[in-house]
Amino acid sequence: MSCEQVTPPQDGAPETPQEAPQGAPQPPYQPPTYQAPPPPIRRLMRSNDDKMVAGVCGGLGRYLGVDPTLVRVGAVVALVIGFPATIVAYAVAWAIMPQG
Repeated sequence: MSCEQVTPPQDGAPETPQEAPQGAPQPPYQPPTYQAPPPPIRRLMRSNDDKMVAGVCGGLGRYLGVDPTLVRVGAVVALVIGFPATIVAYAVAWAIMPQG
């Protein structure tokens, strides 16, 4: 067995980085903060697998988080109430929404 000699810190430096001089105020404890990952980016795209005509209602249902059948029923009701506006809105959505 060997006996090693431990030398004290020189120049009055603290032994460990966490050690503060006597009488110095300690900062208050702050627990680490948890940052959740950012939510995935939702994109409005026409549906490839859930489509009847062009996938507009399927993509809109996926974007809104509802069943695409409800969006289709709403589109049919809107078609009965205001025929020309619904046709124009569907055609514009078909032209603007990218295929996904």
